Amino acid sequence: MNETHHTPPQYARPAHAEGSGLRARREFLRTVALGVAAVAAAPLLRGHAAHAAAQGGKSMLIVHFSHSGNTRRLAACIQRLTGGDSAEIRPLTPYPRDYDAVVDMAKQEQRRNVRPAIAPMQPNPADYDTLFLGYPNWWGTFPMPVATFLESYPVGGRTLVPFCTHEGSRLGKSEQDLRRLCPQARLLKGFEVRGSRVDGAEPAVKAWLTELGLI
Repeated sequence: MNETHHTPPQYARPAHAEGSGLRARREFLRTVALGVAAVAAAPLLRGHAAHAAAQGGKSMLIVHFSHSGNTRRLAACIQRLTGGDSAEIRPLTPYPRDYDAVVDMAKQEQRRNVRPAIAPMQPNPADYDTLFLGYPNWWGTFPMPVATFLESYPVGGRTLVPFCTHEGSRLGKSEQDLRRLCPQARLLKGFEVRGSRVDGAEPAVKAWLTELGLI
């Protein structure tokens, strides 16, 4: 007895119609599955994004030493543009306010390669990946409290970004001195501006930070 069953002709469906129906159902189920997965993953993705934003906000610290206030204002400009945190290098013994006296003192400190004591710094520079380092140019390089800072808080393999105020001597040899004191740091191109022009320097600062890929 032949047990092969034949579908009556009136109930037979074209092969192409059956294939189209299967594909449609598969696409529908795939879309539903992707939607469910996206909804389930959304809180996790938002958490990762918030964590990344928080980490990004903490990745830059603008450290500066300022005597007249010019470098402090430049540091504030960089902080506004980058959204980083800020810390100031403060000598325990303040420098004289008289110009001739401070110039003479700075010269003597450089000759003797002294390390003036500085106040403990908060926040801790060790918590940051990128350190901006600002200073006035005294006798062709950074003031000695900056050297104290670099030896008290070693930058190691971190990114170091110098910026400087001056009245004609630009960055001097400060970049070379930074490389000597911080041989393992990744030293980026520095920024310099005359102290008398700091208040109008924001466009130039923004262009510099953009060139470095920091904003």
